[in-house]
Amino acid sequence: MGAFEKSCDGKEVVFDTQTVTANLKTVQSVKLQLQAMDADKDGYVDVVSGGTDCKDDNTKINPGAEELCNDTDDNCDGVSDDTHFKLNQTCEVSVDCRGISRCHPVTQTQYCDTPPIHTVYPDADGDTYGLKDSQARIVCGEIPTSYTSGPPTDCRDDVFSINPGTQDLCDDEDTNCDGSIDEAFPAKGQTCTNATTQCEGTRLCSADKRSLECVSPAPPKWYLDEDGDGYGAGAFVESCVKPAGSYIRQGGDCDDGNLYTHPSASEICDDLDNNCDSQKETAAQCPSQTSPSWVLRFAEGETNWLTASSWGKGSLWIAGNNNRRARMTFPETYFTVISSTDCGSSAISNDTVWTSVWSDPTDGRAWLGSEGGLKGYLHQGSTRCVIVIDDNLKVFGLAGVRANNILSLYGASEHSAVGEGAAFMWNGIGAPAYNHPTNHLSEVFDVHANTHEHVLAVGGVSFNPRARIYRFEPTSGLWNPESVPGADRLRGVWVVNDKVAFAVGDSGNVVRKTHGTQWVSVASTPDNHNLTSVIAFGANSAYATCASGHIYRFDGQTWTRVYNGSGRLNDITGTGPDDLWVVGNGGQIIAWPGWPRSTP
Repeated sequence: MGAFEKSCDGKEVVFDTQTVTANLKTVQSVKLQLQAMDADKDGYVDVVSGGTDCKDDNTKINPGAEELCNDTDDNCDGVSDDTHFKLNQTCEVSVDCRGISRCHPVTQTQYCDTPPIHTVYPDADGDTYGLKDSQARIVCGEIPTSYTSGPPTDCRDDVFSINPGTQDLCDDEDTNCDGSIDEAFPAKGQTCTNATTQCEGTRLCSADKRSLECVSPAPPKWYLDEDGDGYGAGAFVESCVKPAGSYIRQGGDCDDGNLYTHPSASEICDDLDNNCDSQKETAAQCPSQTSPSWVLRFAEGETNWLTASSWGKGSLWIAGNNNRRARMTFPETYFTVISSTDCGSSAISNDTVWTSVWSDPTDGRAWLGSEGGLKGYLHQGSTRCVIVIDDNLKVFGLAGVRANNILSLYGASEHSAVGEGAAFMWNGIGAPAYNHPTNHLSEVFDVHANTHEHVLAVGGVSFNPRARIYRFEPTSGLWNPESVPGADRLRGVWVVNDKVAFAVGDSGNVVRKTHGTQWVSVASTPDNHNLTSVIAFGANSAYATCASGHIYRFDGQTWTRVYNGSGRLNDITGTGPDDLWVVGNGGQIIAWPGWPRSTP
């Protein structure tokens, strides 16, 4: 009889036999003894007892044990760890990673001892994120160029700025690789209005890709047209909406303070460059085919011509003392002098002094005011005047405005009280409406109007500061004072438009209003003579007369004396810088740019 390790299929480790003689009908007992040593009780018999347990005092060492990499024959097969695990031989973790086979001191397993091992993925753009869904590569030592040990989550491995670690940008890309494009900018593509240019546009990505901006077409350029000639100058405003004020699309004006000067202007006979080509007009462009000049003629040498008013180019009325009125009607080149005292039911004398005249441009009628307070009119083709009213209040100046064919006349007048002035509004039919008794005015010497909303009267007082300007308010009927610099009284005024006006006076005092703002002093005339009247065609184009017989021209910066005379000049009128007339004492009548022929 034998005994086997573990099972009947195992190694027979001990056996015992005895011989017995068998007797019929007799049961015999035989005692067999099988004994083997298994000290560690692991089921394997010590080799000294014929078994296979090479270390019978350690349950972890026996033929059924797993061989560990620990320099011990754990499975009693007689094979060393060096041989079993092929230690100290070349091993391979991957195609890109080789090392030496060694035992791990802790896990007691064989491992391939290599430089540091990395699992890497393609990283063409170098952003440390591997190409999404790419095959891993196992390397040891240095990470190869164009690879990274970062996660394989990069959806665009050809663009450094696109990866899961990037903030979502506005760039029409899935910048952060989350599967959505520009999700942080939901307003992208919506319509908008550019706050700077007022142009309609679309919300698109900004240059830095971190925000949206309103992208719109290039806006048109607008130029400020100060003189209203259809051409602007200076700095422009870019906007799809017309800016408030006198802005236009056309620039290039070389003098935006002169209505008669702009790139497409025709050269007129004003001794200036009108079409911005840096050349003045030629003599051939002047009416008389000669160079322009101020030409003096005399009419009624004993008469002081005090006032003048044009109603068309080459057509004007003048009036003065000795009951003299005179008219020139284009194409005439001489004045018809009228001294008739026939004024209908009203009688006037040869001593009447006509101090003011305004010509109605619709019919050439002359509206007149006198030193003695006469107020009436004279038809363009008649010598017989019509006196509407005589209130004994001197008229210093008259100006008229027609709107919807309704005439309104405005006058600068005197007051019955010493040292006070008066102003009136008149429809030419009944009595004038003078300023209200509580609406006090200082002495006023001239009035001018452009529209009902722009009527100015000027004058002054005998103490400093002397200058006074009053604006008529149509709604209230009040003449309201305006703030005006300058110490000297003002004698003449001209309203160009709703933004520009000039006023002149004693000692060369000149004030100007532009942009519809406050009055400011401008350069005085060269000799500071007392100025008597002014006419203007823009902020940079004005002419003034003085009591010493001179005429001055203003170019926006300085006054230049353009005519030297000796007798007092009282008034200037005209339809443009190529049609100017000045009247004065001693029958003086001065014409620019010339007088085609002598007065008969």
